[in-house]
Formats: sequence, structure tokens, C-alpha cells
Amino acid sequence: MTTKTLKLLLLTALAAAFPAALAAQTVTELYVSPDTLRLEAGQRQGLSVQAFDDAGNAVLAIRFRSSDTLIAKVAENGTVSALTRGRARVVIESGSKSRTVTILVNGPAPAPELATARAAATVPKPRAPAPSPTPAAAPVAEPAAPPAPAIIQLTAEPASLELLPSEPGRIALRALRADGSVGAPEQVVWRSTRLSVVGISDSGGGIIARASGQAQVEATVPGGPTASVPVTVTLSTIGADRGRLVLSPDDSDTISIIVPSQGGRRLRPQDLVWSTTDDAVLEVRPDGFVRARAGGRAEVVVRGFLQEVRVPVIVHQRVARFLVAPRLADTVRLPVETTREFSLIPQTVDSLPIEGVPITWAVGDTALAAFDPASGVLTAKRAGVTTLSFSSRGFLPKSWIIDILPGAIALERKLLALPAGERVQFTPQYVDQAGRPAGPARNVAWVTSNAGIVKVGADGAVEGVSPGRATITARAGNGPPASLTVFVPGDLLVTSTRAGRFGTYALLTRAPDHFLPLVADTFANHLDASYSPDRTRIAYASDRLGAGSYDIYVADADGRNPARLTTETGHDLHPAWTPDGSALVFVSARSGVRQLYSMGADGSNVRLLTALAGGADEPVVSPDGRSIAFTGYAAGREDAPDIFVMPIEGGTPTAVTATRDRRESHPFYLPGGELGWVLHRKDKREPEQVLRQGPAGGPLVTLVSTELSVVDVAVARDGSRLAWVGSRAPERNGGSPEFTFQWRPLPGGADTSVRLLPGERITSPAF
Repeated sequence: MTTKTLKLLLLTALAAAFPAALAAQTVTELYVSPDTLRLEAGQRQGLSVQAFDDAGNAVLAIRFRSSDTLIAKVAENGTVSALTRGRARVVIESGSKSRTVTILVNGPAPAPELATARAAATVPKPRAPAPSPTPAAAPVAEPAAPPAPAIIQLTAEPASLELLPSEPGRIALRALRADGSVGAPEQVVWRSTRLSVVGISDSGGGIIARASGQAQVEATVPGGPTASVPVTVTLSTIGADRGRLVLSPDDSDTISIIVPSQGGRRLRPQDLVWSTTDDAVLEVRPDGFVRARAGGRAEVVVRGFLQEVRVPVIVHQRVARFLVAPRLADTVRLPVETTREFSLIPQTVDSLPIEGVPITWAVGDTALAAFDPASGVLTAKRAGVTTLSFSSRGFLPKSWIIDILPGAIALERKLLALPAGERVQFTPQYVDQAGRPAGPARNVAWVTSNAGIVKVGADGAVEGVSPGRATITARAGNGPPASLTVFVPGDLLVTSTRAGRFGTYALLTRAPDHFLPLVADTFANHLDASYSPDRTRIAYASDRLGAGSYDIYVADADGRNPARLTTETGHDLHPAWTPDGSALVFVSARSGVRQLYSMGADGSNVRLLTALAGGADEPVVSPDGRSIAFTGYAAGREDAPDIFVMPIEGGTPTAVTATRDRRESHPFYLPGGELGWVLHRKDKREPEQVLRQGPAGGPLVTLVSTELSVVDVAVARDGSRLAWVGSRAPERNGGSPEFTFQWRPLPGGADTSVRLLPGERITSPAF
């Protein structure tokens, strides 16, 4: 390797640490801690700084400057060095955002020459000689903090390091004090036993590998213990964590660069230079993120640490569908020790076969059957019911039900929704060939496809564990089994943008910050989801087909097997179930103005219900299934909606509210049939309110009163909880509103707030 080539590779490695592309990021959040720093003269301490762009990506372009470099200096990595007693400010900037940290330095007064330098830097020179100035009074020192307890033990993490030449590293320290407290030490002296091998890059534990060899990095607390970390620097070969990538257009993946000889240790992507041999085929980001743009072949090229790694990428044509045999809708039945061949052909929109598409196969219970992906042959091993599933990137998994025969038994039902922690007892019955019960089954063996979701005991007691879907099978002797699909639903559903687009998530009240995606794929927005009364299905609105128009879909409770119910032009939104789950009421703009319609839960028998001049929106069905409440817009009052009620079979709506200067929206029913709604404020001096009407039209009762704008509201079917979404206007014009989500017990109690991501929008809660 020539000297010129070596210099070029070194410059490439340095460029990886400072990617210019990051400077173009729009900074929306800048966090700095602490806001005040108290130091002794000669002491150094780092600032904790994080910046994020509007997509939630970390921003590395951060600048630091000190208002008085004679009192305190700040390094490019945010480490503050206290020089002499006094007060200074450190300004942190990233994009258009800035924060200020006050620096208070205790210690000896400035030396005469330092005081002179400071005066010269701040006082204009007189035009004529002036008498010597009276010495300035010394700054008043901040009260000294009480001394911290002595450190008796110092521990370094990691205990040892392996690095490549020119690779940065970092060591974290934990101090055990005499009073038993544990934390980071305030003052540390860092030392490398061989600076030619490992250098110290900052006072916060940062190190840099310089050349092959071994060294000890020592951290010492003044007057206290020392921690030592052995560091080995070796010019080892680097590689990728996979041999190749196979993607379809707009699919993405992330490549990691590893050191195989060091246990597969992953290198930081920002220490490397990423590129592609064909920008038209692939997009490659500095964090190793790869996105396919168009069909073709290209390579991801990664350079760093005097080495180069190439990962071939195949971008195949976009998959529109799969041609499968046998049909997915058919239950596959076969005797024990026989085989069945399955075929799966990916196709384009023009029905042309596509080669090279990665397919993942899985058998639900490998004790019952085995599958060979190379030949496509399933072998039955034992009597029972299992599944054969296939999945591919960008598609929801699909499954065949495999019924391995042989006297059959049957269960009371085929579908069940079972909340986590609840139990149901099943007693299987023997059935004849016509499916008629022939007596209780004996010696029944029970199996669950996923004990992490649903457990089943030897006595047939089924218990929900965590949200999801599982198949319970019961088998008596050597006969064919009976199966039961169990859904463990969430406590409520919400629509959120935490994945970039609006998607449907399930939440548990015992873990309010854990969002479980149900319908949150990257194809389209999904809105207004709600569970069916038996909680085995969900209805929602989606523009899944990308036509720019929302339609009503019904899917299983876990989001699988979606079925499109409406196909008319214009948005179809807000599906609301009837109490028996047989029908849906929804909003449609197919006539040009939003009106209410009803249809069967299978999409049949669509009927127009309203014809208000200003339109109708946000329907809810009463607990007895006889009435519909909705937000309506009477003629001439399009800017002041009211709450209306009408019979579910249709008829003339009756206005429940008729305020001239107020807006009411988001109606809801309580279990006893009482109606509630949101009363919007006239101006900022009034709160927003969630109200319910007393029995028999009695006085209104306030359930929620808040300074936030109430975006949406929902009540549990049993009336035990009320959930609501609030929003706060941005502090600056052009910003995005800040959303909150919380629920509270009824009739009263404290709110439980859900932690949302920065910039996350949330709506449509439904119990």
C-alpha cells in the first residue's frame, strides 16, 4: 500500500466521524443538562447534550462557546474546564435551537496578570493616560457545597476493551462512596500507560486507539482508588453481519459492520464511510440504513480503519400477490405419516413470477408436523391441529390450518376473546360425522400455540396472558383435535403516528407506555379503530389501497386478515359497532357531504340514515342498540355543531344541544344510556369540558375540565373508565400542537397519563 493510498484511507475514516449530511438536518429538540454547573478552579466536567430532528433522528452537529474564556473554556465535545473564580455562560447551539448553561467557578481570585487581561478584554482604552484604577472588588464566591463522602471503590465499564487502530472508545466509571451511595465520581485523573498505543481524548472517559499493541487506561480519583482497564489494539479484519441483502422497492434494512475475531463486536456506523455503487438502485445512510429505490443489483460499500467491506444487494420487482396451493381458506387435512406439497409463487401486478424473494416458513407445533422449505413438503407426525405459516417482507404473515387426523371432538366455540388475567373453562364433546355431540370427551390433551399469549391447563382452563393471538387445540386419544382461536385484546385502542403514519395500537392499563401495533404497517394511514362487542374483531378506516380515499375494513382482533367492506368514492370513516356485533354505523362523504350510513358487519345492506344540510359525523350506538347519537351540522350553523339523536333504523334527528355560541362534539354513551359529549370553550379564558347528561335529561355533570383542547374522548363499555386526548397549541407560530393522552376511573379519580414520543399525534381512543 502506497503512502498516498494510506493517507487517503485515513482521511476517509476521519470523514466518517463528521458526516456533512447531518448539518442539513432541521433541529426540533435540543436538551442540555445540567442548566447550572458549579466547579472548582482547575476542575473539568462534561455537559449532557442531545439534539433531534423532526423525524426523531439524533443530530450530531452541535456547537459550544463560552462567554468568558478566562473563567471557563468549553471543548468541542462539551467538556467545560474551570480556570478561575467567577461566573460565565456556555451557549450550546444546534441548528436554530440554543440553550445556555451558567458556570459558577469557586477557587482563588484571578492572578494579577489574569485580572489585567480580563480588564483589557472588556474596558475600552482611554484616549489619554489615566491614573491607575482602583483594584476591583473580588467576586463573591458561591457558598461551597458540603464535601461528598469519600470514594472507597471505583469500577470501570467495560472491564476490558478491544479496538482497531484509530477507533474511538469510551470508559464509564461508577464510584462506591463511604456512605453506601453509588454514582459517577466528580473528579477523575485519566492516564494511559502507553500513549503511543492508546490516547486520552477527553475527561469523560473518551479514548482513541493509535497503534497496535496493549495498554492500560487508568482512572484515579484524587486521594482515592484507581480503576484500570486493559485495552488491546489489533488491526483485525472487519466484515458485515450478513452476506447479502434481498429487497423489494421501498423496502429497507440496516447493515452492521462487525469484527469477527472479537466475538462479532459491532462497530459504530458513524466511524465508517458508507456509499453505494448505484444510487438509482439503493439509498445508503451514514447509520447503515439501506433503502431500495428501484429494481436492480448494487453493492453497499463501507470503508474505515484502512479496510473496505462490500455487501451485494438484490432489489427484485415489487411483489403484488402470492399464488398459493392449496388455498389458504381451506383447512388441510392429512393422516399421520403422510405428506402434502405446498407451493408459493410471488407475482408482479401483471401476474409474472418473481424469483429470489426471501420467504420465511414456520410450523406452529413442530411436534405435530415438519416442513421442508426446499421441497415444499409437509410431513404429518402426530394427530393434532397446527399451522403452516409463511411471511415475506412487507406482507402480513399468512397461515394454513393443518388438521392431522384421526373419533373427533369439538369445543363450544371457534373464536374467543379473553382479556389478560381472565380464565374460561372448556369441556370438549365427542361429535359424530355430522358434528352432533355424542358425550363428554375423556383423556383430553390440551396444547397452546403460544403460552406467552394464552395458557391452557390440563383440565381445559384457558387463561389470557398477554395481547396477541394463539390457537388452543384439544385432542382425545388418537382422534383428530378440535381447535379454538383465542385473542387476548388490549384494554383499549388508539390511533397514533409513532411509526410515522397513523396506525392502530392496543394499550394495557397496567402498562400504559407500551404500545402494541395492530394495524400499523407502512402502506397507508389507519384511523378510528374499535373492538367488536365480543372483542374478536376490529373495525377501522384506511386508505390501504393508496387511492387517496378511506374505506371501512374489518379484521381479526390482532389486525390480521383485513376485509374491505366499502368501495365507494369519498372518505368512509368512524365505524361504530351495534351492541350485537352484527352491523356497523359509519360516516361517508360519497354524496359530497358527510352523512351517516349503516351496513352489515360483512359489508352488506348499506343504507343512508341522515340527510342534514350541513352533514353528520362521529356516530355512536346506544347500549340498547335502539338509538344513534352523532355530531350534526344544521343549515346555517356549519361552524357550531350540536349533538343529535335518532332511531338506529332512521328517521328525523332530534337536537340534544342547541347553543348558539358554543360547539359540542364527540358524543358517547354510558352503560345506563346517559349521553355525554365534549363542550368546546368560546375563548381561552374558559376550560374545555367533558360532560354527561343526568338520567331523564337531568342536569349536566362535568367529568373533565381542562385548559387543553379536548381532541377525542371514549368511555369503557362497563362505564369504569373515561379516556381523553388533549392538545396544546404550539408556543411558536408554525409549530405542531403537543398531544396528551390519559384515562381516569369513573365516577372520579386521578388521571393515568401515557408517555408519548416527541411530536407524536394521537386520536380515536376506544375501549
